[in-house]
Amino acid sequence: MTAQTPLVYRPEAFTRIYVEDDAELRRVATALEGAATLGVDVEMGQRVLRKPGGVQEWRHILALVQIAADDLSVIVDPLRCSTLAPLAPVMSGPSRKVLLGGGQDATMLGSAGIPVRNIADVGEVAYAIFGRREDGMAALARRIFGLELDKTVRRTDWLVRPLPRHLIAYAFQDAELTLLIYRWFQENYANILALHERLELEPEIPQSLPVWLRDALLRGAGDPAYLLAEHDLSVERDGAAMEAAIRAALLLYANAPRRLNRLLRISGDLGLVSLLPSITPYTHSPSSLLRASAARSIGKLAEKGPGKEALQPLLQDPIEDVRKAAQAAIKDLNAPKRAEPEPETLPTLDDETMSQLRELMERLSADE
Repeated sequence: MTAQTPLVYRPEAFTRIYVEDDAELRRVATALEGAATLGVDVEMGQRVLRKPGGVQEWRHILALVQIAADDLSVIVDPLRCSTLAPLAPVMSGPSRKVLLGGGQDATMLGSAGIPVRNIADVGEVAYAIFGRREDGMAALARRIFGLELDKTVRRTDWLVRPLPRHLIAYAFQDAELTLLIYRWFQENYANILALHERLELEPEIPQSLPVWLRDALLRGAGDPAYLLAEHDLSVERDGAAMEAAIRAALLLYANAPRRLNRLLRISGDLGLVSLLPSITPYTHSPSSLLRASAARSIGKLAEKGPGKEALQPLLQDPIEDVRKAAQAAIKDLNAPKRAEPEPETLPTLDDETMSQLRELMERLSADE
């Protein structure tokens, strides 16, 4: 992987605004609506809810919403503003919302009445390019800007008011860096970034997909035998229809790597061998997540010859996760297949024994 030109992070290039009242929120929301790209981050805290019977329930509470756009950087304080409604058209509008590992962030914003649309998660992009453990803010800040971030700040209580100055500065920085990371990917890895841009972070599972596949996508890893039994399916009887459904889903989720990863895994777990021609091209994917997933599925589905041929280039992949997946897949292909158990047969009896058995049965019958 070739070295890239480092990006210079200059906090002073942003006009920073801390929003604590509704009038200011409406003003900055109007300014943000015109931006093409928004770097988005949130901070949250936890509070315990005490219920009858001594039961305690910990709840996540939205503490800050940070948004960076062009040369404007905004922190909105949900504990001081009476409503976040002015942000709703901003977050659901056409501008690109950039998150970093933003699953929980998008969920928190959605729960606050601010659904996030037109998303790119630069954490996913980093995973695709650099692999596991290289997709967090600390790793990316080090790689792209040469910055060492203070990880201890994450353990602070973001619900305390007033917030100390250094925490406010840290919160501004998170959204600004997220925006700049996106720009860096635009400049250096535009084709891979495009694969991760979509309407929603977790795309909807349409009703057009069969129930069994919708369940498999929602529940994550599980025993394939249980899935088949639950939906009264068998690969021998229903394999062709199952394969057609997965092929359709692969096209549907072309820009959703986590969904694609799950589909590849389902294909291998269910032993849908006819899907190999649809799976093998993912060994050339620009995403290391999908190359590794394709390798695992091929190890479960392929015969030794063509399987090894598809996996061989992945043994020299620049990403360790992919190399390990290819090695494990080849090991699967080389493992001796278990022979089918011979049907049990009853031992045969010689003539003398059969004669004695008949006599015994006759005596028992006479006694009755």
